[in-house]
Parts: sequence; C-alpha cells; structure tokens
Amino acid sequence: MALERGEYQPPQAVVTLRELIERYERECLPSKRGQAQERYVLERWKRSSLAGKTLASLKPADIARARDERLKEVSPTSVRRYLDTLSAVFEVARKDWELTTTNPVRSIRKPPPGRARERRVLPDEIVRIISATQSKDLPAVVVLAVETAMRRAEILGLEWSNVDLDRRIAYLPLTKNGDSRAVPLTLRAVEVLKAIPKRPDGKVFKHNGTSLSEAFRRAAARARQAYEHERQQAGATPEEIEEDNYLRDVRLHDCRHERVSTLVEAGFGLMEVAAISGHKTLQCLKRYTHVRTEHLISKLDAIRA
Repeated sequence: MALERGEYQPPQAVVTLRELIERYERECLPSKRGQAQERYVLERWKRSSLAGKTLASLKPADIARARDERLKEVSPTSVRRYLDTLSAVFEVARKDWELTTTNPVRSIRKPPPGRARERRVLPDEIVRIISATQSKDLPAVVVLAVETAMRRAEILGLEWSNVDLDRRIAYLPLTKNGDSRAVPLTLRAVEVLKAIPKRPDGKVFKHNGTSLSEAFRRAAARARQAYEHERQQAGATPEEIEEDNYLRDVRLHDCRHERVSTLVEAGFGLMEVAAISGHKTLQCLKRYTHVRTEHLISKLDAIRA
C-alpha cells in the first residue's frame, strides 16, 4: 500500500490557482510592503492560461512553460520576480493553509540573474527629459532621484512630517529592505522640495510609481524625437543618427543608479554610499555602481610620477 511505502499523499482541496491567488491577495497582501508591485504580478498570473487549473493538477512543467513564454517578453530578472511572487503564494498555501503539499515553482529552474545594468544617464539627458515632460510632478521626482539616490517608491512615499528642510534630512521610516533611513538632502534637493505646494493629506507627491515611470518614458521618447530632428537639421545622415544612443534606453531608475556611481567617483567610501542609498550589502551596491573608465584614467594621471 502507498501508506505503508511512505508514498501516501493526503487529498488536496479543489482550489484553482486563481482562487488561491485571490485569497492570498485578501489575507496576505494588505500587510506587506510593496504590495502594489506584487499585486501587479499576481494579476498577470490570474490572467494566464494556468489560472483555471486546480492546485492538484498544476505541475512544475506547467510553470516551466509559463516561464519560457514570459522570457520571450521580458528580461530574466523580471521573470525571476514573477516566479518568486508565485512561489510565495504556494508557500503560504502549503505551510499555513494546508491546501497543497508541494510548491511546483521550487521544482523548476529559474533564469539566471541578468547582467547588471550599466547605462549611465547624462546630466544633459536629464535636462532634456525634464523639459519634454507634461507631468507636473516628474521634474521634481527626477531631480530628487539624481540628488539623493532614493528609490522611486521612497520619493513617492515621502511625507512632509518626515522632511526637515532646515536640517536637510528626509527620514524614511520603512524602506524596501525593511530598515529605516535618514537621507541627506543636497542644496538642490532642498530647493526643489521648497517649491512643491503642500498637500492636505501630508504627502509630498500624489502619483503612483507605474504612472510616473510611464510619464518618464514618454518624456524620454519626445526628447529623443526632438534630438533626432536637431541632428537632421545639422546635416547628420540617417545612419549617424541611428548609431547615436543619446536619450535611448533611459529609465527613471537610472537616476538613482547615476547618483550612486557619481558618489563613488567623488571619493565617498562604499559604506558612506550605502548609508545614503540604502543598499544592505556591498554586493548589491556593486551592481549599482559603474565608474566611468575616463574617470579612472584621470585618477591614474593624477598620481603619475
């Protein structure tokens, strides 16, 4: 008998993946940080072809096929995030609710982590993107990201009660890694914050992260279009314009990346940079830091005998 051989598996509840996710959203998400991003990922799983499958019928091979399909659309890093989010749902179902005895996500290979992004956004690119935006809040958010290295969510979560413009400190009571952090404000950051009208709800900004990132993308596209027109007027050939990557592949998150890199180039110690940026480990900080080769050459020249 299966029971005697130790192979017996208790019957699993007849629950579909969609129903499981919906319960997780009701009971677990409200108490979690970053729930908006997690809910976005879960909504995609609920719309997938696997949503109607019962937990008992859902196999690792099904998850693997979904992984491979998603890899055709987004980066390996994004696919890992999608898998990790679903895995968290199965772990709750297995450990707390006893709806399943297995987690099929843990039985498949995850895509390897993607290469660290090396794109450095130029100061002039930032100026052009700010000039091209139609969003009222985006210019201030971009400048704060460049000046403070704060994450998008940290900037959008700022409350005036946690901003001390006299002492030039923005206090973040709860960050992505679970710690609080006091962020030093540059004179430029203080200038930008002082120009923002106070809202009745006490928040500095009203936008959500998705809409703001989309506004940044649209502004970058308009700035690139204007730049291409300038190049054409100056006599550049279509081939020359096509090879020019100025204002291409620029993301809002690159502003934080740029600040971290410039702090390292300015001579700040890695622990000092981590205190500003909020990176918990030096390995994570290393993925964000890309010092220009030209900067290293200049330093080498400075110590030449």
